[in-house]
Formats: sequence, C-alpha cells, structure tokens
Amino acid sequence: MGIKEAKEELVKLIRDFYGDNLLSIIFYGRHLKDPDFPEIDVVVIIDRPYDPVKLNRIADFVENIRDPIEEKYGYHVSFELYTREEAENFHSGYLDVVVNYEVAYDREDYFQNLMKEMLDPKKAMDYVKYISTIEYIPVDREEKE
Repeated sequence: MGIKEAKEELVKLIRDFYGDNLLSIIFYGRHLKDPDFPEIDVVVIIDRPYDPVKLNRIADFVENIRDPIEEKYGYHVSFELYTREEAENFHSGYLDVVVNYEVAYDREDYFQNLMKEMLDPKKAMDYVKYISTIEYIPVDREEKE
C-alpha cells in the first residue's frame, strides 16, 4: 500500500466526515515530488464550523481521519483545517501551498479562486500592510495612566 492509496482513502474519509460542509481538499508539499517521503501535507477547508471550538474540530480530524490513515499506511498526515472564514484570512502557509499543490476536491473552485485573490498584487499589499502593522506595535511599552 503506497502513498496513492493512502491519499485516496484520506480523501474518502474527509469527504465522508464533512459531507456537504466540505469546500476543499488540497495536497501540497514534498510528497508530491517525492512519493517515498513519509509525510502527506493537506489543507482541508470546511464551509461552517460545526463546533464553535476549533480545538474540538482539530481533535475530531485527528481521531476520525488522521490517526486511521497513519495507523493503516504508516504515513504521517500533517494537516491544516480551516473554516471558510478562517481560510479567507491570509496565512503565510499558503505561500508553501501555492508553489506546488494538487487539488483533490474543490467545490466550485473555491480554493483556486481564493489563491487567485490572495496572489492579486493589490490585495497582497493590503495583507502585507496589515501584517506589518501588527509586527511594529511595541509590546513592551508601558502605558502611563
């Protein structure tokens, strides 16, 4: 059983678990170029949070999807799990994804349209300005009352 079978079952488990709430499954990373690499990187985007606590959603993914694949196939599954709202905020991890990715499922081209938007120079500058603003806020400055 190789990486192709592991990824096929991973997609099936994700689709079965999230059903109509699923927007995208995107594989990325080194395993796309090196099938002997023992790690599968995947971004999963769901439409709505079925549980308001992100940690619970991550625990569900680990228990119902990641662990069964790792135990059966021996590949480590590194994942990013986002809701639509979370996905539409800039994540520096997208820079790794956009270099080399494989679409396993993308309802109405959601992820591909999101990447086009994120890579638009005007919008990218807005993200950079936002990130830069955060980085320059002095955190050790004492406020006098």
